[in-house]
Amino acid sequence: MEFHGLEDKTIPYAGGINTRGNANSTDVTTWIDDWARRDGFDVSANKTSYLCKKEEGKMVTRYSWDDVVVHYKYENLGHDWPSSFPNGDTGDDEGVLTCKEAEATPIILDWFGRWKL
Repeated sequence: MEFHGLEDKTIPYAGGINTRGNANSTDVTTWIDDWARRDGFDVSANKTSYLCKKEEGKMVTRYSWDDVVVHYKYENLGHDWPSSFPNGDTGDDEGVLTCKEAEATPIILDWFGRWKL
C-alpha cells in the first residue's frame, strides 16, 4: 500500500531530486508498476476508482491490483499524512486535508484486517 500526494516536494511524484538534494527518486507511477509486476500482476490490469469526487481540489485516485498492491494518489497533498482533520503533518492548513473516505489510518487498518499471518 502506498499513499502519495501530487504536491509532494520531499519525494516528488514525478521523481527527481528530493528537497535535501541527496537522493534522486524514480517517479511514483514507475515504482508502483514495478512493484505490481514483481508481485506477478499485469500492470495494465489494475482497477482504478476515485474518492473525494465531490470535494473540489481533493480528488484521490485509487489503483488496485486485487487489493494486494494498492496506490492512492492525492491531488492536493504534499508530504503529509492523509487525514480529514488537522494533525502534526498538516497543521492548520485546510488545503492539505482530504475527505473521510480517503483517510490513511482507517484504510490501512482495514487493509491489514483482511490478511492472516
